[in-house]
Formats: sequence, structure tokens, C-alpha cells
Amino acid sequence: MKKLRQFFENGWEKLRQSHRKFQEKIWFPFEKKVGLRCLKDKLRQIPNKIKHAIYGILFISPWLIGLGVLGVPLLVRSIRMALSDKYYFITGQGWRIIGEWYHFTQFKRIFSDEPWHLEQILATLQDIALVIPLVVVFALILAMMLNQKIKGRAIFRTIFFIPVILLSGNMVSNFQSGGLLTVPAILSGQISGVMTEFFPEVFSEVILLAFGKIVLILWLSGVQILIFLAGLQKLDPALYEAAEIDGASMWEMFWKITLPALMPLMYINIIYTTVIYANLSNNPLNVIINVTSDEWGSLGGTLTDEVNYGRAYSAALSWVLFAIELVVIGGYSLIVKLASKRYE
Repeated sequence: MKKLRQFFENGWEKLRQSHRKFQEKIWFPFEKKVGLRCLKDKLRQIPNKIKHAIYGILFISPWLIGLGVLGVPLLVRSIRMALSDKYYFITGQGWRIIGEWYHFTQFKRIFSDEPWHLEQILATLQDIALVIPLVVVFALILAMMLNQKIKGRAIFRTIFFIPVILLSGNMVSNFQSGGLLTVPAILSGQISGVMTEFFPEVFSEVILLAFGKIVLILWLSGVQILIFLAGLQKLDPALYEAAEIDGASMWEMFWKITLPALMPLMYINIIYTTVIYANLSNNPLNVIINVTSDEWGSLGGTLTDEVNYGRAYSAALSWVLFAIELVVIGGYSLIVKLASKRYE
């Protein structure tokens, strides 16, 4: 054992000497000749805030490059499709725009000519707006529970994260069609009758929605739990010890220590949850988008249906869904921002 330790120590010392010789004979003269040392001195004078911004841009630069190369052309094409009069398949030529474009014909049809689709848009907005806070609050509660010193904590964390690995639109659709994402008592009306007796209609609807989608809420909360756990583990235990000495209860410590520290993470979880939930295949608006964009109307439509709706109409609906996501994210982010000012 001593010989092995001495071997590694000698090897490490030789490596340090080689590095020192490389710096003295090659790197330092190269720095002086090229002028890198002056550049390094100038970089040291840059404020840390700007340095952190530069580092952040460098870290996300692969994603930015991918967005510019792959994402932006598709976004431009989607906008052209949404603003075109008609857009359908011509044999041997692919998808082509028919008629003039840069009009809002498709959006006018959504909000004036198709009342049933407008109802689905409003239902989607209401559904997303109600589910997002339920998922975030549920994830926060579970994260606080999993942050406690309990036996098998790692196993429980793995169990709650497994649905994220298995999550897919087709799986969620299959589970929903099989009734695995709902509580039978909700569908039979056993709980709804009790809720309406003891709670106002507004609160009873929210509670029933939470019960009805409890499996889906649990399914979607894995990443949010990890994000909240990361924030909880960064909190200094000395803060809680000092608060306990001052006589603060667990309830007071949550509102005055835990929640203010987790406020920045609320933004991340709200954005992530909104995007994931809004783009599930069982979303009512996504169902319409998939049906109307179907090339030959495989769900019972014909080529005439494709011309009447088509991909232009689906693209317009997609941008409406994107606007819904922005409204929900902006609304809840504003609420979090106003709430965080209370702790500043």
C-alpha cells in the first residue's frame, strides 16, 4: 500500500514539474508574444455581472445555434402557413400555399366561423390555468416531504421521478382512454355531491379538478420536485436553527424562510409545467390541431375537409395555443413577482 501511494505521489510530482516547465518555456513566451496577458488583464477588469452573463450565453450557445438552424426556419414556415388562405397537399409537389397569404383568414375563422373550436380554446385556457398551480403546489409539498431525513429517501425520489422517464403523449392518451388518469368516484358523482354541499361552487370545482386529475398531476410533477429539492438543499440549516431559537413555528419558517428562497424557482417550474401540459396529445386543442392537420383526413375526413381546414388552419390554432401558454406563464409570473416583493 505504501509503495502504491509513493508511486502516485511521485507521478503527481513529475506531472507538476512537467506542467511548470511547459509554462516557463512555451506558454508564458507565447502569451507575451501574442498579447494574451494584456487580454487577460482586461478580462479581469470586467464586472462579475457581465462575466456571468457571458458564461451563460456560452453555455446555451449550442441550443441557440440549434434554434437558429432548425427552429427558426420552421417557425417562419408555421407563420406563413397560419397567414395563408389555404395550404394543402398537391400530388407530386408536396405542400403548397394556395391563394394569397399574409391575411388573417384562418384566425377570423377560429374566432367567428367556428364557435365550437372557440369553446375548446376557452376550455383549454381554463384547464391549463387551473392545473398549473396544482402541479407546482403538489411538487413543492412533495419536495419538502422528500427533503426530510427519512429512511429510503432516495427510493421515494426515484419513484416520483419514474413517470417523467415514462412520459409520452401516446402513453398519456392510452391511460386516459383506459380511465387510468381519473378517480372513479369523481366520474360517478359520489364526491361532487359532497363537495358542493360543504364548499362554494368555485372552490368545489377546483377541488374536483384536483381529484379528477390527481394521477396526471403526479405524473407531471417529477422534474418540479427535483428543482424544488435542489433549492431546499441549498438553504442554510443555521437559518432554521436561529428561527427556532427565536420561537418561530414551522408554519412561520415556511412563509418567511423557505418560500422566499424558492420564489426564483417558481418561474422555472411555471414555465416548464405550462409548456409540458399544454402540449400533451390529450389536450382538447391539440386534438383539433392533429385532426385538422391530418393529410388525408384519416379520422373520417376527406380531401375536401383537408382543403376546408388543412394545415393552415392547424398552424393558426397552434399559434393560438402558444398565445395561451404566454398568457398563463405571464399571469402566474406576475403573481409570483408581486408576491416576491413582499419578502424584499
